[in-house]
Amino acid sequence: MTSTESHARAWQFFIVLGLIGATAAVWREPRFTRPEHLVLLSLGIVAAAVAAVAMHRTLLPLVSPEQIVGDSRRSTRHLIALEREKRLVLRSIKELEFDKAMGKVADADFDEMVGRLRQRAVGLMQRIDLGEAGLRDRIAKDLSGLKQPKATRKVSAQQCAECKTLNDADARFCKTCGATL
Repeated sequence: MTSTESHARAWQFFIVLGLIGATAAVWREPRFTRPEHLVLLSLGIVAAAVAAVAMHRTLLPLVSPEQIVGDSRRSTRHLIALEREKRLVLRSIKELEFDKAMGKVADADFDEMVGRLRQRAVGLMQRIDLGEAGLRDRIAKDLSGLKQPKATRKVSAQQCAECKTLNDADARFCKTCGATL
């Protein structure tokens, strides 16, 4: 067990507290003797517990320290955004070189701007490489955790006598013409 599995979570505390409160309210309230009253009272207290869970989850990020997720945890969508930004930076470098060749940009300005753009492009490429490696590692880990299928026997396909279409070995009818196999 990991440390997160062995400890109780805050939402579990609120739900248990709500259930205990509902039980205590039903037990202590003698005037609500009809079942529908007891159910509504219990549901009201459990709803208050769920609202407390929602409030806790809303306020928790305000008081907890900021968590920074490393590049190995990047999603595919994030990698696509990095790729798009890299293409834009490389296109900007190309346009800047064209503008310099046309005499629209001074040498000092060109050197400064192209230096910053190249530095940005290298940084993006490094982040993309780290993210893709982490994504590949996670995919490999997930695939290794799956159960491997048992060795399947080699099944040959059946050929339809009517239209000569290859069908699965367990098929009863042809998938093209519908003839009985």
